[in-house]
Amino acid sequence: MVDRVQAGVVLVGLCGACAGDKPDSASGAPEPLVLPADPGEIAMPVGVRTVLVGERSVEVWYPAAEAAAGGAGERVELADLVPDSVRTALGEAALPGIETIAVRDAPLRRLEAPLPVVLFSHGFGGFPQQSVDLTSHLAGRGYVVLSTDHAGRSIGDLLPCLFSPPLDGCGLAADDPGPADLAAIVAGLEADPGFLSGAIDLSLRAVVGHSAGGGTASTFAETDPELDAAVVMAAPPAVTTGVPVLLLDGSCDGIVLEEGVASAFATVPDGVRVRMEGAGHLAFSDICALELGTLAEELLAPRDDVNTALLAQLVGLGTDGCPGGAVTVPDCGTAFLPLETTTPVIRSSTTAFLDAHLRGGPALGTPDYGAAFTVSRSAR
Repeated sequence: MVDRVQAGVVLVGLCGACAGDKPDSASGAPEPLVLPADPGEIAMPVGVRTVLVGERSVEVWYPAAEAAAGGAGERVELADLVPDSVRTALGEAALPGIETIAVRDAPLRRLEAPLPVVLFSHGFGGFPQQSVDLTSHLAGRGYVVLSTDHAGRSIGDLLPCLFSPPLDGCGLAADDPGPADLAAIVAGLEADPGFLSGAIDLSLRAVVGHSAGGGTASTFAETDPELDAAVVMAAPPAVTTGVPVLLLDGSCDGIVLEEGVASAFATVPDGVRVRMEGAGHLAFSDICALELGTLAEELLAPRDDVNTALLAQLVGLGTDGCPGGAVTVPDCGTAFLPLETTTPVIRSSTTAFLDAHLRGGPALGTPDYGAAFTVSRSAR
């Protein structure tokens, strides 16, 4: 419920006895959601926890109590995402990480009204925190975002396969595990929401997915009758239901070709496309921060126990769209559109789209994001 608009900031009243476990249920006055008018901005601290939903480990980003303001954001470490077999093979090498704004185990903001839920699905070779800038931003905009590791397509399953013979932990899925994983999260929350008890409204839910996760998002939009919206990033949006779809893609994506994306988008009953001229495949994630090309060059390429053909393929996947990554799409020049240019648009367009379909906000329309971006609608 919107209480008032003050100095361009929307204050949404929220309540106190909504979170389930003791650290979040302390007495005190409710804290409102503070939502700047610009969907690309946030003004609340963000928390993150790793919880069990059913028997599944899930990362959860959420609006945090003001007590968390100024707290140090956690760093997502690549070393924590790979199995022991890979860490042992790499020895004492320092591995990169991703800086985030999310404060680990921060108290949940005390709420008066439950929040919409966003399910995030990572890509092939990805991980639950791979698009943490976006998941944290959405949490700072009053959404609860949940993401889990898709066994058989995560970076932890993939990296052991680079070695010859493969190391322990190598295991790639033949079929997409994502839709069943997301359905299990929904079922688990319905059975026991844990610390989110009273804080979420599962009848208001959306799915966001990148690359292979975009395929998961499309399938979920086909199979979940209560889904309100789907955001597909860097993947063909194969959605035939009436679920509203936001497609975010780049013209210089060397992994997912424009022809397949455009033909799929044309058949979406209710779709908006934000096309980024010059962006590559990983513009919609934070994987570029891991500098996987440098990691491969310095730590993997010199070894004699590495599958060089697979390594070359994965370097292409892990650097497409990143600074210094090889541009493989004709007429795209030699450098990708800078991430500093794409990131604000991804935040703004995703937030505005979800607000329209989960909160009754205005339709996304055709905003002017600048010369590098085109906005279009699917054929109806």
